[in-house]
Amino acid sequence: MTARAIRDILAGVMDPEIPVISIVDLGIVRDVTAEAVTLTPTYSGCPATHAIEMLVRNALDSNGFRGVAIRTTLSPPWTTDWMTEAGKAALKSYG
Repeated sequence: MTARAIRDILAGVMDPEIPVISIVDLGIVRDVTAEAVTLTPTYSGCPATHAIEMLVRNALDSNGFRGVAIRTTLSPPWTTDWMTEAGKAALKSYG
């Protein structure tokens, strides 16, 4: 239940560079447990990585999940295969 609640919260966190897609739909939320959220940026030098981590921290904290760690991993590397169909549609309409 807790992991599902955290994932639901993260579904409302929008990508700071492409504000029409959530980080969940973008596929960068790789794992969610009651203890930690694992993120994989779209590429290793992504300038938004720190901003995304801050958005996730703020969303978790404001919903009572202050003790949940945020981890970033580059392996395996992100792929567009991880995007949801909703995310792909949002990007397509965004241009």
